[in-house]
Amino acid sequence: MGKLLNLKRALSTSTIKAVPLPDVWTGLAGESIKFRRGQVCMVAAAPNAGKSMFALVYAIRAKVPTLFFSADTDTATVLLRSAAQISGHTQLTVESNMEYKDDFYADHLTKMSHIQWVFDSSPSLDDIELEIKAYVELFGIAPELIIIDNLMNVAAETDNEWAGLRAIMMELHDMARKTEACVLVLHHVSEQSEYGSPIMPPPRRAIHGKVSQLPALILTLGYDPSQGMLRVAAVKNRFGPHTADASKWATLFVNFAACQIGDQDAQGRAYLHSNMQTVY
Repeated sequence: MGKLLNLKRALSTSTIKAVPLPDVWTGLAGESIKFRRGQVCMVAAAPNAGKSMFALVYAIRAKVPTLFFSADTDTATVLLRSAAQISGHTQLTVESNMEYKDDFYADHLTKMSHIQWVFDSSPSLDDIELEIKAYVELFGIAPELIIIDNLMNVAAETDNEWAGLRAIMMELHDMARKTEACVLVLHHVSEQSEYGSPIMPPPRRAIHGKVSQLPALILTLGYDPSQGMLRVAAVKNRFGPHTADASKWATLFVNFAACQIGDQDAQGRAYLHSNMQTVY
């Protein structure tokens, strides 16, 4: 049977509308950077530049039904980061408090009950599909946000690494269409010096595996620890401005020790300050 669709009828579907998920940082919204349902989006950065924490903080604060495949980050680390983000304590303080009392942060963690987790270290595409089906069966709805951390951890069906990554991205693209979820994929970039300083967002051409064709939005991150800044560049954005060479970016303030990411403006500073609680 054919799949012809009149565009007027298509207006009623959220997939075609690419409904944006909630804005978390005004600095990104000001650059028309929005994660959208029915689309594959990507956050790419060098190791330790903060892409996993960026995705975690976004998922916690966006408060939409989320399925988080945390293949690259283990359960204990996610637990510490999540408790730190919500409580404002540093991860070291969280760890100390939990040694004193296992359920010290139980009330805090109920605030992220909208997130369901899968900690398989090397899920296949079939595994991901089965987990999505299980989510739908359990909750009666599909997740609005599916996070894959990260692309390199997804088991490919070919020995050719780059061909495998591209095949996975094609399947995730199809998955976003079918589920009407935003599929947010985390990925690595090359650390070669030709792509500039690691504190600056790398250009689109630095992304591993030539997988930049399918995502509707690609963000690259540059972390400057000396200033506590996370630079976020849209190197591809079908719905807004972008610079493939990452020459334009938005700046966020970060405190990775306490898993806090806020806007650069006064309101963002106030958010970070209010979330940094007294250390117990």
